[in-house]
Amino acid sequence: MVKAITFDCWDTLLDDDVSRGRKRKEFFLQVLNDNGFPTGEEEMNELFSREARVFQDYIVNNRKTPDSSMRVKTILKLADVSLPPAEMDKIALYSDEVALDNRPPIVTGIKEVLGELTKTHTLAVICNTGWHSGKTVRQLLEGYDFPKYFSHMTFSDEAEIAKPHKQIFEYTLDKIGFRTEDSAHIGDSEYSDIVGAKEAGMKAILFTGINDRYKDNNSADVMISTYDNLVEIIGKM
Repeated sequence: MVKAITFDCWDTLLDDDVSRGRKRKEFFLQVLNDNGFPTGEEEMNELFSREARVFQDYIVNNRKTPDSSMRVKTILKLADVSLPPAEMDKIALYSDEVALDNRPPIVTGIKEVLGELTKTHTLAVICNTGWHSGKTVRQLLEGYDFPKYFSHMTFSDEAEIAKPHKQIFEYTLDKIGFRTEDSAHIGDSEYSDIVGAKEAGMKAILFTGINDRYKDNNSADVMISTYDNLVEIIGKM
């Protein structure tokens, strides 16, 4: 019987739409151009795509998530560009906090189901950070009054361990006092959420309501596209 449920954040609680990424690239372009390194939008898109692959490799090899400062340094290295430290810090801070001025929308139905689940289960968040720090994501969740549903919120930059490594799941469940075999995890990523949770010995539910790239190829115990029947599904696990 499932007694505890952990939730991913991006594309599970909050919709990770493209608006913040677009603004981040625009700011990066502006700083590069202002510092004498003319760069086009297409080139910037390519640099961000290459950095994203480096980011994922770093998680695999180091079991941690690079922060915004590290990600800025990687992009500049890929571009073979050198900026003064103050300019790099400016980009990193903007990249982290841009979400506070451009808040992502809440996923449809999530608050209603959390309200029901808190009556019978203990809930927690497990969130990989990156461009946005745990501090910033916590502010976003607090702004939407999410913390009242959760007994604990784990962020990879603070815990110094990242999904899909099973230790972050074990760490979180230890914080709320439950065993992995009595718990389920819900997230949108086959790699980070489903594989990681199952390796830890948890049940795994793939949410495809925002990100559906894994709907035809996943190892989840259950797949859902809305939260309409989640309470019933959890009750049968």
